[in-house]
Amino acid sequence: MIKIGVLGEGWLGDYLLQKLKTNGYNVKGAKAFQCYFRNNRWEGDLPAFLENLSHLIITIPSGINRSTIKADASEGNLTLFKQLMSHINKHPDLTVFYTSSISVYGRSETIIDEDTRLDPKTSSARAITKIEKQFEDSQVKRFNALRLGGLIGKDRHPIYSLLRTQKNIAKNELINFIHREDILRCIEWLMRNPQDGPLNLVSPKHPTKIEYYSRIAKERNLNLPVFTEGGIVSRVVSKKLPLEQICIRGI
Repeated sequence: MIKIGVLGEGWLGDYLLQKLKTNGYNVKGAKAFQCYFRNNRWEGDLPAFLENLSHLIITIPSGINRSTIKADASEGNLTLFKQLMSHINKHPDLTVFYTSSISVYGRSETIIDEDTRLDPKTSSARAITKIEKQFEDSQVKRFNALRLGGLIGKDRHPIYSLLRTQKNIAKNELINFIHREDILRCIEWLMRNPQDGPLNLVSPKHPTKIEYYSRIAKERNLNLPVFTEGGIVSRVVSKKLPLEQICIRGI
């Protein structure tokens, strides 16, 4: 029997929790057990939350540059995950989905798939890489690092921050985004079709940034961002997931 726990109920986690419930799954959130990480330690009844789960979805961020986490800047939330692992290892039959990021690859390759060598450039990407390693070395039956593209949703889109900060955009770079609705579909697909190892969750559509943001600006009646020439053309794909079939919401 599938019994799902969602740990980390922010913009993505709360959405997954509510939608999985709506779709008829037996699912519970950690907030109901008062599971929080404060003062470098877990609070709440984490053992009770993990009890009898078949699947655990973790949407906790890397923790880099978060003022609420008192940890070394280079480690982010690694302390949190190390402590969490001591509890998860008591449930070796768990399937764990951790919402990672495609930032762990860097952007030097033209085509990036799950076999591409990791090359994390930012502090956040390096912290995420360390967190993935913690899970890979754990005792759980199956661990999938869900390496997400840039997150978008009905109430979330990067064009607003780009306009606010007036950040220049390399017009020839490719978009590697995924809609929140398609993340849900990918997770539901994976519960029916288990896979091993890391997985890239990115929309199969990869327009250039000038094409994409010009369309979004027109649809939302916004000004155009500032575009510059050039850009690294990296396309993130999956060798394991039929993203063309799953990601019907698109970008």
